[in-house]
Amino acid sequence: MAAHKEVIVMKSYLNISAPFDGIVTTRNVNLGAYVGPAGKGSDMPLLTIQQQDKLRLAVSIPELYTGYLKRGDEISFNVKSLPDTFTATVERMSGALDLKLRAERVEMDIENTSGAMLPGMVAEVRLPLNAKDSTFVVPKSALVNSTENIFVIRVENQKASRIEVKKGREIDDQIEIFGDLNNNDKMVLVASEEIKEGDFINE
Repeated sequence: MAAHKEVIVMKSYLNISAPFDGIVTTRNVNLGAYVGPAGKGSDMPLLTIQQQDKLRLAVSIPELYTGYLKRGDEISFNVKSLPDTFTATVERMSGALDLKLRAERVEMDIENTSGAMLPGMVAEVRLPLNAKDSTFVVPKSALVNSTENIFVIRVENQKASRIEVKKGREIDDQIEIFGDLNNNDKMVLVASEEIKEGDFINE
């Protein structure tokens, strides 16, 4: 009886069971190939099985834009081999920056029941970078980067007033700025350090 059980146990080693349903995407052994313990002729796994009905999209968000995203935000993306636009929701945020990329890893889960997308595809992602605070967008020519600070020049009663600002997102020749500004403020379109505080500005 003991010998019979031993044979059954040994025979069970010939069966490999995965803990989930999936697709065999890589097979590193063929029928009749020798398979030994790890490090003794089997440096690679026998098989690679992937569960493809749910995929994970990972995006590295540059440090400048990390404050614009939060968990639950919806993003849209495309893959080159498919014409459709897909959507996904931000599920996980690492909460820290990668020291090499200076970026935060953000992950989204994607339902792929149709199997249209394949693991390893590269996605082009459009992020909804909605600003938390009131911001202004100005031409880059209106911004001055001096050795001391970054500022724009506001015109008040035909006199120049330097307003210190912080930079945000950049798109083409436009840039987002944060500072003590109001909707009706007038600014110099082409600013420079040569324009001093209180200088006369002909409107």
